[in-house]
Amino acid sequence: MDAIRHYFLAQLAEQEAEAARHLGDGYWTDSRTGRNVGLDELQAIGAMKTIALDPRPGEEDAHIYLSRLLADLDDVASRFRAAAPDPDGYGIATIGTVARRLAAFDSDPSVRFRSAP
Repeated sequence: MDAIRHYFLAQLAEQEAEAARHLGDGYWTDSRTGRNVGLDELQAIGAMKTIALDPRPGEEDAHIYLSRLLADLDDVASRFRAAAPDPDGYGIATIGTVARRLAAFDSDPSVRFRSAP
């Protein structure tokens, strides 16, 4: 389960680095609203950081633990859609990217040994 946790955290770090790149590049700022998509990405990352990473009772099996993390990401996405301003969809896409990569961790063992896509 430590491998899953570390992979999840690596995905958050990768997304955070991408958000920082977006914030530093005017290309990612809407000329009409002045909003940079990096702000939405950072909001999404903050929402994902609220997920409890310690295994809960009954999560001794890695598949059960991973399934719970994916369900928690689904919940985060639902709350984010309902509450966060995300006019261009980059925040929700950030959550979706992390969820897809985490799901791939279970289905493709080779993903565990390479850096984030």
